[in-house]
Amino acid sequence: MMLAPSHRLYYCASKFAAVGFAESVGLELLATGKDGIKTTIVCPYFINTGMFDGCQTKWPRLLPILNPDYVAKKIIHAVLTDKVFLLLPKSLYFIAALKNILQWKVTSLLGSYLGLSIEVDCHTNLSMHRKLH
Repeated sequence: MMLAPSHRLYYCASKFAAVGFAESVGLELLATGKDGIKTTIVCPYFINTGMFDGCQTKWPRLLPILNPDYVAKKIIHAVLTDKVFLLLPKSLYFIAALKNILQWKVTSLLGSYLGLSIEVDCHTNLSMHRKLH
């Protein structure tokens, strides 16, 4: 029996593809010696823009729902300083590092504990997100 993919699966897959594409563009520019063109990959947690209305964060001090003005300022600073990656909040750097060194099952358990699992407790407005893209 095959299960129908959820909207979350498509959302996560599209974000994963966007990061991979941006990494590939950056590497291609580097390999071809193109100068003056930089890329910045931005990976934020939930931003209080309306798309994730109703979302709760299990650990608000570790993973707060972000203010749009704060995120915009961080993105501008990252672009102006040629930062390749920007993860928001900063705690995501630690979580990403753990993801790269831990086994998949341990990472999945950690994600569930932190409230990062696929079953996020919120009512996302994906129809609004589709209209924006």
